[in-house]
Amino acid sequence: MKNITFLLIAVLAAPCVFAQQGAGLEGKMAPKAQQALAAQAEITELPAEAPAVEKDAALLEQTAAAPEAGEGFVAKREEVAEETPAKTPRVVYNPKNRRDPTLSPDDFLLLQYREQQRLAAIEAERQRKLAEERRKREEAERLRQLELARIKDPTREVRNKIKVGGIIGQEVFIGSRIYTVGKSIYGARIVEVRPEEVVFSYKGHKFVRKVQLK
Repeated sequence: MKNITFLLIAVLAAPCVFAQQGAGLEGKMAPKAQQALAAQAEITELPAEAPAVEKDAALLEQTAAAPEAGEGFVAKREEVAEETPAKTPRVVYNPKNRRDPTLSPDDFLLLQYREQQRLAAIEAERQRKLAEERRKREEAERLRQLELARIKDPTREVRNKIKVGGIIGQEVFIGSRIYTVGKSIYGARIVEVRPEEVVFSYKGHKFVRKVQLK
């Protein structure tokens, strides 16, 4: 029992003895071991991050210094470099003649002749249509002039139909019949008989017809 008590006291007192001895002792160490310990002891001290409160204060200061985004405020436009499209090389084909290289000279000559004939036929048809239109315009103009002349001089309707064959005294030979003053032919009335001509009246207009021996 005594031995056990003594052993417990010795165990409890041992750390205190060793601590006192270590405080008064100075030991020596090899240079390489000292360098290894120094390398392990170097610790890079990183700057401590600012607290969240300081960050919020800095953000508020920047916001107050910046111009307020409102009416009349235009944000700075970011310049974007425009891409220049690549230039496509221009290919120019300038053959010496228009002949299809897949055709023989004889075939090309035949096709060229047929093309000339086709173009000539188209031109002839165009000229024919132009001539037809011109003829229609001329005919319409002729009829218009006749109508105007008939309105201005209605005696044209009958005077070309009357052919005086001879005059004896006051008798007039027209065709195979004899007419005197006051008689009418084709609506035209004889108003006067002269030695070589006869005066007619038609629709209020007078005209003269001379003797025609032939």
